[in-house]
Amino acid sequence: MTPPLAPGQRLLASAPDLAPGSALALADAVATALSSEIIDSSDLVSADLVSADLELKGQLTGAVTPAAVVTAVLDERDARVRIEVTVFLNDERGVTAVLKLAFTSAEAVDRSASLSGLLCPGSREWNAELDRRLSNDESFARLIETYDGTIGISIGGRPVHIRCYRGQVLEVVARAIKGADFVLDIPGEVFIDLMSSNDNSFMETAMLGKMRSSGSGYEYLRMTSALIRIIDNARVLAGTAGYVGATTTSIETLQVA
Repeated sequence: MTPPLAPGQRLLASAPDLAPGSALALADAVATALSSEIIDSSDLVSADLVSADLELKGQLTGAVTPAAVVTAVLDERDARVRIEVTVFLNDERGVTAVLKLAFTSAEAVDRSASLSGLLCPGSREWNAELDRRLSNDESFARLIETYDGTIGISIGGRPVHIRCYRGQVLEVVARAIKGADFVLDIPGEVFIDLMSSNDNSFMETAMLGKMRSSGSGYEYLRMTSALIRIIDNARVLAGTAGYVGATTTSIETLQVA
């Protein structure tokens, strides 16, 4: 059986350049090409587009080269599989548009076992595994030993709230009852880059403006080291779950002053 797609998998690598056209026409051409490639490279019987979001970075005046990456794969309640993909349309000036698409299989897939929930950052299973890892991480415990609150991150639009109390992780859930002190928004494709880079590039990514925070700026800055450690743990999770390009399978204990 052909293995399912996984986060980090690159698509449209051999796709030809797209002739100049309207943004909607280009988006439609990309979605059609992706649907075919998803079926050809997985065990899905079909791939129907269910959502699309287009962000223009500049004018589409010439031919563009598409490049795509899978950001999440998850089972849905009706036994369908959902695949989320971010597409970059590039010309000689760089990225001119970013297209975020979601596909589902139109029919139930005959598989012996369901997909791992770890292939979808921010899913219930992913949150539970992050909770387990953070709860057993002595370095993270020291980084939050004076903190009583909730760290919020959003990965590809899925909220993850990490409730902490003086060195302990109380829970990792989609939404804490009282919300988060701050939320760091990490686009799905940026999260994939964080998972697959040679080293934890959190600070470089933040300085480039690829992530945005809202809420308490003070708590965000105070918890920066804790956020870096969360990404360390997420990188190990990605490496063991089979994300394409993610090779980190262990982290060192930090000496926290």
